[in-house]
Amino acid sequence: MTITTADLEISLAALDFEPEILCTCKGFCSTEDHSAMWWITLSCGCCYPFCQRALSMANLRLKLRTLDCRKCGAERIAVRRVVRI
Repeated sequence: MTITTADLEISLAALDFEPEILCTCKGFCSTEDHSAMWWITLSCGCCYPFCQRALSMANLRLKLRTLDCRKCGAERIAVRRVVRI
């Protein structure tokens, strides 16, 4: 059986994708699930989806004291890159 480009496009269109990415910092922002607005890459290479409030809180906390990455445990992390989702 040969699959054509048209067949592939139809089958991909039929898939149900959830485009919303949730913020990982519910403790800072809210107890409810909520959308992330920013994709944050840390100096250790780990990435986190943050909402605007979580990003603001993270920047403030990093100015006050050093933090460690929750995923890999790297010490003295910094925000390396911020990309809007």
